[in-house]
Amino acid sequence: MRSPAAPLRRALVVSWVLALVATACSWETQNLVPPVPETAQTSVILARDGSLIVEPPSDENRTSVSIEDIPQVMLDAVVAIEDERFYLHDGVDLKALGRSASRGVTSGGISGGGSTITMQYVGNVFLDRSNQTADRKLDEIMLARQFEEQYSKDFILQEYLNWIYFGARAYGVEAAAQQYFATSVSNLKLPQASLLAGLIQAPSRLNPYDNAEGAIERREAVLSAMLRNDFINEEEFDSARLEPLDLAPEFGDESDQYVAGHFVEEVKAWILDGLFMDEQWTAANPILADELATYQAREDLLFRGGITVRTTIDPAMQSRAEAAVEAILPTDGSVKPDASVVVIDPPTGEVVAMVGGRDFFGDSSFAKVNLAMGTGRQAGSSMKPLALAEALDRGIPVTRQFPAPATIELQPPDLIDPWKVRGGSRTGVSDLVDGTIWSRNTVYAQLAVELGAGAVGEMAAKLGMSSPIAPVYASVLGTENVTTLDLAAAYSTFANRGIRHDAVFVTEIVDADGTTIWEHIPTGERVLESADVDQLTWVLSQVIERGTGRDADIGRPAAGKTGTAQNYADATFAGYTPNYAAAVWVGFPQGQISMVPCNRKSCTEEDPGTPIQVAGGTYPARIWREVMTAVHAGIPEQEFTTPPPSIATPTTIVLPDSVDVPDLFGLTVDVAVATLDGSTLSLVPVEVVDTTFAPGTIINQAPPPLSAVPGGSIVTVEVAVEPEIRTVPVVVGLAANPARRALRREGFVVQERFVDRNGAPISPENTAGDVIGQVPFAGTQAAAGTSVEIVIQKR
Repeated sequence: MRSPAAPLRRALVVSWVLALVATACSWETQNLVPPVPETAQTSVILARDGSLIVEPPSDENRTSVSIEDIPQVMLDAVVAIEDERFYLHDGVDLKALGRSASRGVTSGGISGGGSTITMQYVGNVFLDRSNQTADRKLDEIMLARQFEEQYSKDFILQEYLNWIYFGARAYGVEAAAQQYFATSVSNLKLPQASLLAGLIQAPSRLNPYDNAEGAIERREAVLSAMLRNDFINEEEFDSARLEPLDLAPEFGDESDQYVAGHFVEEVKAWILDGLFMDEQWTAANPILADELATYQAREDLLFRGGITVRTTIDPAMQSRAEAAVEAILPTDGSVKPDASVVVIDPPTGEVVAMVGGRDFFGDSSFAKVNLAMGTGRQAGSSMKPLALAEALDRGIPVTRQFPAPATIELQPPDLIDPWKVRGGSRTGVSDLVDGTIWSRNTVYAQLAVELGAGAVGEMAAKLGMSSPIAPVYASVLGTENVTTLDLAAAYSTFANRGIRHDAVFVTEIVDADGTTIWEHIPTGERVLESADVDQLTWVLSQVIERGTGRDADIGRPAAGKTGTAQNYADATFAGYTPNYAAAVWVGFPQGQISMVPCNRKSCTEEDPGTPIQVAGGTYPARIWREVMTAVHAGIPEQEFTTPPPSIATPTTIVLPDSVDVPDLFGLTVDVAVATLDGSTLSLVPVEVVDTTFAPGTIINQAPPPLSAVPGGSIVTVEVAVEPEIRTVPVVVGLAANPARRALRREGFVVQERFVDRNGAPISPENTAGDVIGQVPFAGTQAAAGTSVEIVIQKR
């Protein structure tokens, strides 16, 4: 039965439409000149040498074409789906307007439908698009009628198709054809034209790159409208609807590759987040600071403002750093470890190379994640020099001796439970020199207790690190997350003999008129006495000459320190010459996965192995060597400043030229020491958790058995020890970073899985969020080194 309100509603609709049209007729005629669309000015990001890195793409890509260049099939598709009576009305389609009004009356509001192509165009060009009211609809009608009186249908259709947004940054039909099909609009066929016409209604929602199914459904609606209006026949309809989308690569794919992709993203973020607008700059540029106060304004500046951004990146050094990573890291296997590298010019703080991962333009879910920055990873013993710097700053000499047992229990007054540390020497005592060269954890644990729990974090901040480091004693062993940029910045301060220059990516921003609107002025701050740094440098140079960092030897004066996280889940090397500082991290971007061969663990796709056991003195030191060798090509060799003779003058010992290394596998340390007695070789045991061999037996050695080495060389052996049993802490309900720290503090390896608010798995764009699940559960007794998976829900 027909609703009693239907006749009344119909009468209201007719009255409303007639009133609108009648009112529009009374408007004074205006001379409507179609505006020329504003063209965004292209900005450029330049390298240190002035060469172009990339032109940041504007979010508006527009190329106007003439109606003669637009094929009839494209015109027909748009008319069929958007305004099928386009060639019959005078700018206003009363029938369509009536349907729109009817929906508006039924719903109690103003409907946005019923607009003809002409009304859409004049509404977008001449009116405020945010004002969706009856008055605006009246203005559309008035302007549409006048526009049709002044211009032909072909001209209107041409202007409309040059103006309308098709999604994916494409404004106008030519840009859309290039974006989606990599061809000119003049070459479009029926399947392509009908797809583009369908996008006009909802270009973001129907984006075929993200919503292929929705785009295909809308294309079929366009084809149906074309069939209904006799623009195509049944055969053409059936053929076109079965055609695949066959899209061109989305913007940002391989055709848009450029050097230093991760670095460029950091530069863009630095501008967009307004990090250049510090207090001093804002005070000196109050008007510009006010203009750039919003994110949208800074986005306009970067992508449409035609600015020139001069960066610090050196393309040659960047290429060498990327090549070094590829040359050293394994290439076999579907899941491989990745690396990050940062090289800094110490006198300026300029970042001249940044490798954030193996392939920024790859299809991995981690390809765009900058492994050189972000939330960071454990640096292991690469943090020990920070404690050594603090000790020297307090007057503690590098000759200070400490007990150096293989295992030690310490009871700082502010801890309830004893702190048990492994990794020392069987020789009894060690000074800070040998404690650094051979990375003796028990020595540095005692130093940390003497300095205080917050000492490493405070020194890190003084040296230029930005990652927050908790005031815990274990931070001296590298248990806190830091970034590769942080490590490079801290060691750059060492290279600069105690004068810190904060890391900088950009040296100048110039606007489209050639006016410098921001400029970096290097300002250094002395944070350590040069004499103290000279001593530290001498110690760290011994790490490369005869310690754990021998694979980092570049044939010229250099200093550095290896770092290996628990269970070989992260490995680092940071070091410097008088010319440059660099840091390297190696690990799996998916999480803290042990980098050991598959004969040492049960490998799976989620827990892959590596060809070798990866410590800081292996892949990271070798990458550092390759990078720094290339960076210093053509630079004259320069010596470090010599520290006091009492520190730097070693005792001269006559050693044999060559000694054969015996096979120590399966021996205990005591038996191995006896075996080496009289050979001039020294034994350095490193304890590793391993349940496949008897505790106390040697399971690995370097150099390998029967190799010939110079007299006086070090033989490093791994000694199997049983894992400590720990209690899995409660981390559900914590934010991701505190949860990670809590688990790592107890010696567990953290595995992570990310979900959205509905619990569906997602790939992380960053690693923030809240923990909603953990396995094993809290309270479970498990061996140190056991993996604990946490489920992180994105906020």
